[in-house]
Amino acid sequence: MATLMNDRITARVSSEAKELLERALSLSGYASLNSFIANAAVAEAKRLIEQQMRIKLCQEDALAFVNALEQPVKMNERFLVAARKHRETITNECRTSR
Repeated sequence: MATLMNDRITARVSSEAKELLERALSLSGYASLNSFIANAAVAEAKRLIEQQMRIKLCQEDALAFVNALEQPVKMNERFLVAARKHRETITNECRTSR
């Protein structure tokens, strides 16, 4: 089902900008300057929003990482047993490889 396009956006540009847009339009395959500009603007809007989300997630990840570093690690018995076994395995492998 096609979406009806009722909303309108107008813009004033310099003659140089209009010439540039018309030149790009001729290379793009779009039927009209309006559709070319609308599609280019929507693509740029999506790119900017995605970039901002990536930055936000990176900041949240960095904060979570710092918080994890600042929190003391609670080692339960199961973890300690696993660490001991790992250390023994590594030590045994080093001895047998000599």
